[in-house]
Amino acid sequence: MTEEIMGLHSIEGPFFEQTWEFESVDARWMLDYWQTLRGDRLRPAWSDIDLLKIYDHARAMTVKDAVDGGEDFRVRFWGTELTEFLEYDATGKRLSEYYPKSDVASILDTHRLALLGDKPVRRWGNSQYPGRGMAKFEMIHLPLDNNAGEPSHVITLTTFKWAMNKS
Repeated sequence: MTEEIMGLHSIEGPFFEQTWEFESVDARWMLDYWQTLRGDRLRPAWSDIDLLKIYDHARAMTVKDAVDGGEDFRVRFWGTELTEFLEYDATGKRLSEYYPKSDVASILDTHRLALLGDKPVRRWGNSQYPGRGMAKFEMIHLPLDNNAGEPSHVITLTTFKWAMNKS
């Protein structure tokens, strides 16, 4: 992730892959919810999301809108837990605006794979937060359609776990 804005440094990863397997209970919950909404379609629609059903998890979620078919992504929603943990709020920003140039290509590839791929995308790794310690993270990225049935959004749930005591 971006050290310039969020003050973190990648220690291991981030890695990403298409998969149906996730470690965190919350990521598995998100996958089950998404699959229930999806039914026999490739993707559920953004309008299918029931805010009351995701309320308990929304603090750890983001929703990003694809810009120009996935050339970039703009953050529509950035959960408060992410703001608290990362000490940054990216609501309204494009991924290319808040990730460093050296990481943007990989971040955009991850989101494009989620938007257009045939499986959910898992992203994980370890990051060092200066003055706070090291944290492990796991993300699940899932595509959502617009009302016309076109892939247009990526919903992400992130889990963090401090790997060492915070200093």
